[in-house]
Amino acid sequence: MTDKTTDETIAVVEIGGTSVKVGFADRGHPVDFARTYPTAQLRKGAPVAGLADAVTAACRDAGLKPARVVATVPGFIDRDFDTVLHTANIPELNGIRLGTELASRLRVPVRLERDVVLQLLGESVAGAVKRQKEVLAVYLGTGIGAAYLGKDGIFRGGGWALEIGHMPIYRPDESGPPNRVETYASGATLVELATDYDIPVADLFSAAGQPPSLREWLDEIVWQQAVTIATAAALFSPQAILIGGGIVDMKSYPRQALKQRIADSLPHSLVVEPLDIRWAALGWQAAIHGAVLLGAV
Repeated sequence: MTDKTTDETIAVVEIGGTSVKVGFADRGHPVDFARTYPTAQLRKGAPVAGLADAVTAACRDAGLKPARVVATVPGFIDRDFDTVLHTANIPELNGIRLGTELASRLRVPVRLERDVVLQLLGESVAGAVKRQKEVLAVYLGTGIGAAYLGKDGIFRGGGWALEIGHMPIYRPDESGPPNRVETYASGATLVELATDYDIPVADLFSAAGQPPSLREWLDEIVWQQAVTIATAAALFSPQAILIGGGIVDMKSYPRQALKQRIADSLPHSLVVEPLDIRWAALGWQAAIHGAVLLGAV
């Protein structure tokens, strides 16, 4: 395959707690190509080298030489869009100037971005909230992340706004720190349940003959997710709420129950008009569209 490169070719690297996805945009449009690699290869003592190997392999398979790379991180990144401050699901990246080090290996500029920011930007260009402003996006996956798109663009706060999965919600005893939202409502919680009940995690919501205790746990998890989303909505007063992530895409996940519980948890002033809740439509492609938009602003 002949290598092709233009100034408008972008490689998009979505680093998740379970897998790393690599895709491309060329001349402003997503390329029909993607590769997925296990995140485990970043946990072998040399995470940047492992990530660079994955990107290089994907570029070779696609026959593309990108002019730049946008890489997402599921956690806290510094205001320089270069340094990983903290990512609970991939601690090997903590403290690393990932943008600089990856750029050195790939020999092209690399910018870091929060994963949910790219997802929201992509959905605002070509997906469920196209041409919408004042949108709160919440993604429920291995962790829980959120972003806000206002009239002036993405709300950043002091740098890493809306890491809502890390909101403290309960202090179990006087000796330790409070538990966080992700303790009760994330994909990691579902994995633990699946192990405890010996059910494949993908079948948790759809398994026939669920024991009552499992149904109670799942019901509580959905409540925690609803309260988390409602809390963010109470703070930002969005015109639309975008919900995405692997959890809400699971078979038989109770989307309507989640919507109703969000409404039940919101201040009265936010539900006088019908609540505009939308489901993410683009999946992985949203990150590609988001990277294109990021380069245009």
